[in-house]
Amino acid sequence: MEVRQYFFVVQRWLWLIILGAVLAGVTTFFVNRAQAPVYRATAKLLINEAQGAASRDEYTALLTSERLALSYVERLKNREVLREARENLGLTMSLDDLDESVQVSLIGQTQLVALSVEHTNPETAAAIANEIPKVFANRNLEQQSQRFSSSKESLAAELAQIEKELLAAETAVNERMSDANSDQTAVDQANDNLIRLRETYSRLLQSYEDIRVAEAGSLSNVIVDEKATAPIFPIRPRTLNNTILAVIAGTMLMTGLAFVIEYMDDTIKSPQDVERIAGLSTLGGIEMLKINRRTEGLIVASEPRSPAAEAYRQIRTNIQFIDVDRQVKTVLITSANPSEGKSTVAANLATALAQSGKRVIIVDCDMRRPALSEFLEVNSSRGLSDMIIRGRHDPAFVKGTLVPNLRLLPAGRLPPNPAELLGSERMRELVQWLEQQADYVIFDSPPILAVTDAAVLSQLVDITLFVASAGETRSPAMTDAMKRMKAVDGRIAGVILNKVPPTGRWGAYTYYYRINYEPHAPGTNRRRSWRQRLQASLGGLFS
Repeated sequence: MEVRQYFFVVQRWLWLIILGAVLAGVTTFFVNRAQAPVYRATAKLLINEAQGAASRDEYTALLTSERLALSYVERLKNREVLREARENLGLTMSLDDLDESVQVSLIGQTQLVALSVEHTNPETAAAIANEIPKVFANRNLEQQSQRFSSSKESLAAELAQIEKELLAAETAVNERMSDANSDQTAVDQANDNLIRLRETYSRLLQSYEDIRVAEAGSLSNVIVDEKATAPIFPIRPRTLNNTILAVIAGTMLMTGLAFVIEYMDDTIKSPQDVERIAGLSTLGGIEMLKINRRTEGLIVASEPRSPAAEAYRQIRTNIQFIDVDRQVKTVLITSANPSEGKSTVAANLATALAQSGKRVIIVDCDMRRPALSEFLEVNSSRGLSDMIIRGRHDPAFVKGTLVPNLRLLPAGRLPPNPAELLGSERMRELVQWLEQQADYVIFDSPPILAVTDAAVLSQLVDITLFVASAGETRSPAMTDAMKRMKAVDGRIAGVILNKVPPTGRWGAYTYYYRINYEPHAPGTNRRRSWRQRLQASLGGLFS
């Protein structure tokens, strides 16, 4: 696929791409607007390592700090901590909801920890982020202090007992020294006992102080380095960002879907498809026309300066130069399937030839569903079938039309065996007689894949023109039709691409021609509707 083809695919499915982008954007916008905004408050905490760690080497201290920080990240979300924080703040949310709203993470290779809380109320989010570290710090101090509490209590009890004994010993020494009757031996014993108690008291007091110092040096705690503040803007939903992303995603998704549809679509849409599938050139492209009645389908006569009429005149010119060695007089118009517009093409092409001053006879060979008599408004009571059966070439059967130089041989009465009549020797003689009566003879036949009539007629005419409906005629159908024509040595001169949408290569030319050359009937409004303006603009966008 060439770059231009990519542009044409985007151009053809631009409505789907725009629709997908709009739907995705609108849906995302309203879904985000319906959600309650969520705010995030973050507090930064510093892990205060125990002073005793200073005595270790740097590597050991670093490992200890990292492990301590990691353990604190997990312990900060302890359910007991969350429960106490919830009770202190008087929150009504469940512990599970509170746990989901709290995120704790390390900040790089540091001892800093980020504690973030998400909540629909910014003040509540900040309050929770500040309360959790307080509760955790208090519980952490209590837990670490419990390791020394028993030793401190035991030493305190011994100190109290020694203080009592020391007071009693001091009293005994004072009494003996004041008693004149006391001998020196008793006084010395009392002093020795007092000294011993004082030494014991000093030793116990030193032990108590050592425990207190060890306790103070081993406490690790959490310090709030930066308090959380109430955020101003919510973290989600980010309506604008999400809407933009949804529009981009919708555009990409619909663009991909368009290319998938194009890849899966095997219908004929462009002259390049005709060349690739059938190996034939495209003689012209006819714009898709909205026709309510068959009498409105003769565009070349009713709207001679329209783009469609100009396209038929271009096809007329191409036919005249198909074969430079001999003149082309008999032309067969057919298609692969019904409803592809072959009768409309045949009638307009015959009209274009007649307008150039040539004598033209158009023959309705579709004896199953004749349509040309309605296009040209001619009585079809007698026609081709009657002439073949009678075996006489009566000029009265060839009816004049309102178009100068154009006559019609209707299908006549519908026979039960059209293929046998068209393949008879009398039909061959009739074709030769018709060639003598006009400069051009146009034959409108049934579809090739439906019946064998077209294959039979292709052996009697100079060239066959194949009508393909853009976006409707499938590649397998066209390939099968070509094989059937080649099997009977039918000469297919080219393809007429019918019902071309007003976009792409042919649509761009149509728009340019309409703007610059198409006249406006007197009294008509020159303003186009928004739909027409949009189609015209998109039609020339990628051309």
